Amino acid sequence: MKSNYTKLIFCFFLSILAVLSCKKESEVVNLPYEYNYFPDDSGRYVIYKVDSVVYNDFDPLNLKRYSSQYVKEIITEEFTDNLGRSAKKIERYVTSDTTLPWQFWNVWYFIKSKTNVEQVEDNIRYVKLIFPAQNGSEWHGNKYVESDQFPFQNLRYTATDFDWIYSITEKNGSYYNGSIASDSTLTVLQVADSSNVQKVYSVERYAKDIGLVYKELWRLDAQLIDTQTYINNAKYGFIVYQKAIKFGVE
Repeated sequence: MKSNYTKLIFCFFLSILAVLSCKKESEVVNLPYEYNYFPDDSGRYVIYKVDSVVYNDFDPLNLKRYSSQYVKEIITEEFTDNLGRSAKKIERYVTSDTTLPWQFWNVWYFIKSKTNVEQVEDNIRYVKLIFPAQNGSEWHGNKYVESDQFPFQNLRYTATDFDWIYSITEKNGSYYNGSIASDSTLTVLQVADSSNVQKVYSVERYAKDIGLVYKELWRLDAQLIDTQTYINNAKYGFIVYQKAIKFGVE
């Protein structure tokens, strides 16, 4: 009897372990990867309005210079990159007004794998997203950027630190910019570093089945005192706002 009772207890524990193992496996399999935050179909395009402010106290009478332009990005042909991976080109066009012809600007490209998206912009490689895309996920988005590839001019008052830790701060958020609406966007905070002598801030938002819909980038020098602000009292650097105004398939 004792032997049979021991066997029953042993079988009972084996059953519990089997159930727990199946549950754990099921949770991993069902984890949403959210690949459609970065669609990669050829022919897809997004048009952006890009507004910028450039600060330079070398000419105090023209401390702030404003500019606006429109950029069109189209996913085009597939090719094999120098590491043997499948990649796709992004052809980029620019114009000062959407009623005027588009002028060819340059070509970027991206590699979308099961675990991340690498995008090469002006020969500099960034890890834009990771999968599964989960709120709170963090990664070194600039880890492939070499010291001699720094894409911006150095700030005056502080040393450059480009080892930004990207993080997903919001998932499935609502977004509307007056032209495009989405009830499912992903916010990636790339850096947020501010003091009274510098402000470095960068954030991107991705919408399901559209891709990048908003980007904001600040790199500013100042020597703020009291209630002064970077918008009004920065001395050197720039701010860029990029928002999607149209998307589709050609």
